[in-house]
Amino acid sequence: VTITSGDGKVSTGTPLISSVAPGLFSANSDGLGVAAATAVRMKADGTQISEAVAQFDPVQNKFVTLPLDLGPEGEQVFLILYGCGIRFRSNLSAVLVKIGGVDMEVQFAGPQGFFVGLDQINIPLPRSLAGRGDLDINLTVDGKAANVVQVGFK
Repeated sequence: VTITSGDGKVSTGTPLISSVAPGLFSANSDGLGVAAATAVRMKADGTQISEAVAQFDPVQNKFVTLPLDLGPEGEQVFLILYGCGIRFRSNLSAVLVKIGGVDMEVQFAGPQGFFVGLDQINIPLPRSLAGRGDLDINLTVDGKAANVVQVGFK
């Protein structure tokens, strides 16, 4: 690529084009801290409830984790992560997520479906995460790592 500025200065470079460049959104819009995510609770009777994973702390003037309660046996909680640069993955098995160092099952990773350019990852949360507090979420897509964000557990 060659760019010529208005004053005649010429700059050249070779762009790197990749099919994936994963990034997770954070509640504080800086790519750090608590994930910009939601939790969906599937109750035993089949009803679904959407829950927040972040809350604003006025003392710190930022969003912090709102610990998830994984609920009683018979309920399943899914973490819905939002980001970009994920949809053109080679296949679903190439999307790896660890929460607190534990490998997660990724059920979906692709376009969110409503907002143009927004990608979504759906993860069923195992009960073994209960009581572990704030944990890092590590995402790798086709071998490329995303920024690290957090989620909390009661």
